[in-house]
Amino acid sequence: MERTIKVGEREMAFKSSAATNILYKRAFHEDILVKLTAYTKNLKDMTRLKEEVDSLKESGKTDEQITAEINVIMQSETYLATQSFSSETLPKLAYIMFLEANEKIGNIFTKLNEENYLAWLMTIDQDELLTVTGEVMDVWQSGARTHSKIKN
Repeated sequence: MERTIKVGEREMAFKSSAATNILYKRAFHEDILVKLTAYTKNLKDMTRLKEEVDSLKESGKTDEQITAEINVIMQSETYLATQSFSSETLPKLAYIMFLEANEKIGNIFTKLNEENYLAWLMTIDQDELLTVTGEVMDVWQSGARTHSKIKN
């Protein structure tokens, strides 16, 4: 699956293939599927925490008490892990997908390292990249569905 996504003022192509997860692991020495599983669990926990915050507003507690409880949540392992996935893992995944869409196959392997990732990241406003992570995830998941078929 390949799609062009507007990141800030730039149009950028991203592609997901059967090799995306393997390329990610080769470049960053992490399993993206393990990270995604943890992230999905954390999102469920974050939904529960948001409901707790919403109920705090209706509980009659003072603004100071509510703020103190929100600060505890924001220091929680769940919140920090969710933020880490968004700010660290998703940009790495976007880099791999960017390479797949924009480099010849032979050139991809020479660019699978931290230095090239950081050089690429320096050309992009991180806030702009974070605003399109949902679209990047859609491309990745669409590619995974395209390449993950049941074999008889």
